[in-house]
Amino acid sequence: MKFPRTAMAEFARKAGDEGLMVGTEGNLSVRVKDKVYITPSGVFKKELSPQDIVVLDLEGNVLEGRNPSSEYRMHLALYEAREDITAIIHAHPPYTLALDLTGEDFSRDYLAEMPIILGKISRVPYREPGTEELAQEVAKAAKETNVLVLERHGALTLGKSLSQALNLMLVLEKVCKVILLAKTCKAF
Repeated sequence: MKFPRTAMAEFARKAGDEGLMVGTEGNLSVRVKDKVYITPSGVFKKELSPQDIVVLDLEGNVLEGRNPSSEYRMHLALYEAREDITAIIHAHPPYTLALDLTGEDFSRDYLAEMPIILGKISRVPYREPGTEELAQEVAKAAKETNVLVLERHGALTLGKSLSQALNLMLVLEKVCKVILLAKTCKAF
């Protein structure tokens, strides 16, 4: 199937152009029935081609391609926990990470778009990247939200499409940038 691969390469480039994914960091996936299309490990996202996309079954077995993202367990756990989603983006957005490092309370609705567009933002405690422990923490936290901040590890957005997941990531990063700018201007 070409469409998921082509769309994923396009959205990975968009995320890279927006500064959400730098170099080889970050990953995205799409679920189509009983297959998960996921970005490979160690490939620059801005240079990703459709042929680079790895195809897994729902148990994590590689059906096509070589090395899936080291975060494939997290993606599979999310699809198992949330049958309503078909797209996941995991990025390391700098303003979101900066706010996370300050211990920001992401449940405060500083801006109108937070409750309207983002909804609840869950914060996931630090777990080593790529582990089953992280996958299970994320799956548990995602039952109530499509936007998660991973302590010291970036953010995850979930959607019914890559477009929806990317929009959530872009809005999250913009909101975090505005909050950080406001905090540097005066006591907030």
